[in-house]
Amino acid sequence: MGLGYAVSRILDTCPGLEPAAVEKRLAYGSFAHLRDRVVYLEVPKAACTAIKMVLRDLYVTTPLTLFPRMSRQTKRGMFVHARVNAPLPALTDLDDAAQRELLEDDDVLRLTVVRNPYTRFVSAWRDKVYLYEPTAEDVYVAVRGVVPDVAHKEPIQFAEFVSYVERTISATSDPHWRRQVDLTYPDALRFTHVGQTENLPATVALLYRRAGHEPPETMPRANGAVLLAGASYTLGLAKRVHDIYAQDFTTFGYDPTAWPCDIDVESAVSLERFVDEVMERNVIISHLYDERARLAREYDDVYRFSLTRLKNKWRRMFDVHLRS
Repeated sequence: MGLGYAVSRILDTCPGLEPAAVEKRLAYGSFAHLRDRVVYLEVPKAACTAIKMVLRDLYVTTPLTLFPRMSRQTKRGMFVHARVNAPLPALTDLDDAAQRELLEDDDVLRLTVVRNPYTRFVSAWRDKVYLYEPTAEDVYVAVRGVVPDVAHKEPIQFAEFVSYVERTISATSDPHWRRQVDLTYPDALRFTHVGQTENLPATVALLYRRAGHEPPETMPRANGAVLLAGASYTLGLAKRVHDIYAQDFTTFGYDPTAWPCDIDVESAVSLERFVDEVMERNVIISHLYDERARLAREYDDVYRFSLTRLKNKWRRMFDVHLRS
């Protein structure tokens, strides 16, 4: 079976990439609508949750499927990232003719949303790494050598994360801190709109109007981590992060001198937000315990059934032996 038009187009422009990795990327991260002539390619940590919620509002009437298989989230709203909750088919779900039409015609809205590499990097650290999120255990083990201790926790500090990414960054790194050019293939996909997280309402309005709707009065905002742990951007650290993401700064027009200052943690997070985040995590934990109990009961039922069958088999064999 061939690779498909979209994958082949990207490989022609970026020949060093692995075909399977490109196909996986498009299958998960692209969203296409033929009638409205829209293609969106997500960038994690660049308003992708907000944009997917917008697409669901425009194109989906069913509620989110909660706790889908293989989705490792700590908040129910984040299950929007499970493909079962995808608002639109991926490019790779379409035939080659439709892929070609969406990627070549001038009237198609081909969009992605990017973010200042400095703030995106901080967001990835705060939201995924600092609190040991379920998708970032490997980072902690790589830096500390073991999982967090029961009694004394040592979160990965910002400078440590910079060093880790310097050593490991590649075209297939974790998408939350992968280079944005490696996520979007801009030379191949010829985006007609590259939105910026810093001006998200403009992109959201464009999507609503493309679908024939007036934009809502209240625009969605990009998610932010509840814990605003200090990310101390010294001149040296800023240069190192810039060097990692130099192509992103150049391609998407971000100022390499515009790194963020520290945020006052005490004034930045409300008690309501903190309680909401902790309760969301406890809902997830409760579900996992329920699922564990269900699987244990299922295992017990299978074990008892198998044991009963085995006993009956041996009994029949014994009866045959006696009769002979």
